[in-house]
Amino acid sequence: MTEQEIDFILKKAEAVDELAEVFDCDVFIDVPLKNSTASIVVYHVYPVTKQSLYEKSPVGQPALKMNEPGVWKVSRTGGTLKGYKAFTQENVFIRQNIHAINYGEKVLGTYILETAFHEVQETAEDKNDYMTMTAKLNNYIDDAIYFFDASGKLIFQNDKADSFSNNLSEEGVHYNHLFGDQVNFSDLILNDHKQLQWEICLDGKYYLMKRILLEDDQLKFAIILRDITQLKDKEAEIFSKTEAIRETHHRIKNNLQTMGSLLRMERRRSSNEEVKHILTDNMNRVISIAATHDILARQLGDKVELGEVLEFIVNNLQRSYSLLENIELALDLEESIIVPSDVATSVSLIVNELVQNCYNHAFPNGAEGRIIVFLKKVEEEVVISVTDNGVGFDIDHIKGNSSLGLFIVKNYVKDKLKGTIQFDKRKKGMEITFRFN
Repeated sequence: MTEQEIDFILKKAEAVDELAEVFDCDVFIDVPLKNSTASIVVYHVYPVTKQSLYEKSPVGQPALKMNEPGVWKVSRTGGTLKGYKAFTQENVFIRQNIHAINYGEKVLGTYILETAFHEVQETAEDKNDYMTMTAKLNNYIDDAIYFFDASGKLIFQNDKADSFSNNLSEEGVHYNHLFGDQVNFSDLILNDHKQLQWEICLDGKYYLMKRILLEDDQLKFAIILRDITQLKDKEAEIFSKTEAIRETHHRIKNNLQTMGSLLRMERRRSSNEEVKHILTDNMNRVISIAATHDILARQLGDKVELGEVLEFIVNNLQRSYSLLENIELALDLEESIIVPSDVATSVSLIVNELVQNCYNHAFPNGAEGRIIVFLKKVEEEVVISVTDNGVGFDIDHIKGNSSLGLFIVKNYVKDKLKGTIQFDKRKKGMEITFRFN
């Protein structure tokens, strides 16, 4: 501004002083900042008979466009606005009557007469306009919101932020005073991503801190602070319960493996081949159940990858029948299939029985052969087959067979998996396929 323009503003300030009793409200003179959307408060006259809306005079403070859009509009285009809604520098919702200070054809600044929002009768239009709704919603926002300039100085904050920090009424509060020990200011300001977020801890509580860059010449960035303490406590509780469940699966697996080891010891001590055969079958059944618990003990949740279970079963059976070097056992997995743990346990028992049956009956007198376990998904069905190239057997004999192994297979497919099973005699060997949704 020129010296003549400054003298003109000073005369207007003297005139406002003389009319203070007539206005009887907070009256300001603001002048627009060069190359900015903000104005700066250069003069303030207090009310004569009632209390000011301000605890401290805002002279020297910026009037931001986002807080006082009416001031911005009049200072750029001239004219008058009455009853315009705005926020003070102390974050109080007010009404403004705004008048341009004209110097020839130039608008030097604005007179602003401010009254408390409740002093004027609220109309239906007032209740529904954007500024009113924003002010009302501000009291219901659970997140603390802070606005900073490029230097990191706190410009203003919402009501929730007031309750989070005790020193926000002080002058010159910097970002570092609030969050510097959590996220360094240089790391925060030098990263040009539009939004960044961190989890921080303040006074024993956890918060999600989000930084948002602002497209404003006075405000550089905003910090939104959301209390996630309850969420973190719930996560810790879930983690604790999950760890307890995993530990339970681990102990069950160990107990089952111990049972398997005891059966293996009994098998070694026995000289009766039939007893050895029965002990081997039951040992493998126990280990097949342990397979699912072994996987669950190493992961979160109650779902397992079925292929991983079948790999465990196949490896165990290969070890159990390692003396039968004439028989090759292979696994063919077409894709990854995730199933609940109870389904995996049932599948492991069924496959164990079918493969054991091949080892025990398909290759008599040391004949060489191959057993393949297939796993695939066909539309919405899981399809598993056990195929061998052995001597095969009479399918009618299967239907009437009451052995424990086939009893387990047929009943588990039907009752546990709600599926179907099919026995197909091939030119050489057998293919047994079961499927379930």
